[in-house]
Amino acid sequence: MKREKTPAPKEKSCPADKVRNLQKVLSLNSILNSTLELNQLLAVIMKTSAEVMHAEVASLLLIDEASNDLVFRVALGGKGSDLQEKFRVKMGEGIAGTVAETGKPLVINDPKNDPRFAKRFDNSTGFVTRAILCVPMQARGKIIGVLQAINPLRRKGFCLSDLDLFETFAHQAAIAIENAKLHTEIVRQEKAKQALKIAHEIQQNFLPDLKTRSYGLDVCAQTLPALDVGGDLYDVLMIDNDRVGIILGDVSGKGVPAALYMVRAMSEFRFLAPQSNDASELVTRLNEKMAGESFLGMFITMVYLIIDKRTNTMQYASAGHLPVLLRKNGTGRTEFLSGAQSVPLGMAPGMVFPQASVPLERGDALFLYTDGVIEARDRSGKDFTAERLEAVVKTQTARAPEYSEKIFEDVRQFTAGAEQHDDITALVIVI
Repeated sequence: MKREKTPAPKEKSCPADKVRNLQKVLSLNSILNSTLELNQLLAVIMKTSAEVMHAEVASLLLIDEASNDLVFRVALGGKGSDLQEKFRVKMGEGIAGTVAETGKPLVINDPKNDPRFAKRFDNSTGFVTRAILCVPMQARGKIIGVLQAINPLRRKGFCLSDLDLFETFAHQAAIAIENAKLHTEIVRQEKAKQALKIAHEIQQNFLPDLKTRSYGLDVCAQTLPALDVGGDLYDVLMIDNDRVGIILGDVSGKGVPAALYMVRAMSEFRFLAPQSNDASELVTRLNEKMAGESFLGMFITMVYLIIDKRTNTMQYASAGHLPVLLRKNGTGRTEFLSGAQSVPLGMAPGMVFPQASVPLERGDALFLYTDGVIEARDRSGKDFTAERLEAVVKTQTARAPEYSEKIFEDVRQFTAGAEQHDDITALVIVI
């Protein structure tokens, strides 16, 4: 990087002591490597800048990548402390903005008569700027900010030998800042991974292990989150000796927020289901709970089934969810049960959700699924489709786990080599 060649006035010159400066540079390395905590490092840089340059004030401005503004992150010494986290400088504005934009350092020993000098900072703080030494901070081939020393002590201005030392220090400081940012990002990612792991464990503990429970029905469920945690939910519980309640839903969104909303919905469901007389009442009451305490504008599509083993009937209500797929045992006929549809849960209080019922016979199979199944995409972007799901279950199998495995195996083959973009969940019931 070429430095501006404008020579400093003779009266502003000062003696160069290269040996002393080299010793300073070597000692600065150990100082800058003393911490990887970004805020501490910025404070160290400012303190060291002021000491090394024998300046009244040292300021560090980092580029905000979102706005491309320069931000006063730290300012130490005298009235300069007023600048801490207070001012933003547009690229090209003032001495700092000019250095950041051009990548060239500046020594300004008469700022009041320099047209590039931005007086608004002095005017707002009462500080008087007499001389400025400003250098760019560059790391990994890009400028990340500027470093300033303002008002040298016991002399009128800065000189070119000051610039050599300050540029070397700024380069070292920029590398240290980038390393600290990288360290901070690694720590943040590790914390996020731990949070996801905990959320995943909580979510998995909420989803029932259907293999270890007996409902008098053959039931199997599988779920494959698009992320470590997802928003798909299912649950099965005994309402009484004869009736089994089954729920499957899909929370809008993915990740931790969807998982937390899912856990809340399941908690409410488990509390309300034994108190509700039918499917319509349960879904209606659950909607009031979820709509009354909306969370980040989220909602749930859901279907709720009550299977009466004594009368061999199924009663169901849907809140904006995909229709249940029924496969009749006697004829092998398949049908999407499109009745009893309504809006998703949590969108509007005061809704009443209708219900419908269908007769069942031994060997009939019911398939509940989220849109992650029928909208699973292959490498060309083509959807799996409801028609393909219907074709997969057309051939009868003996048990629910076999149906479930057929569905997931066909989805895996269809999407081979493509990125999963949504949670995939399916629940199978064989009467």
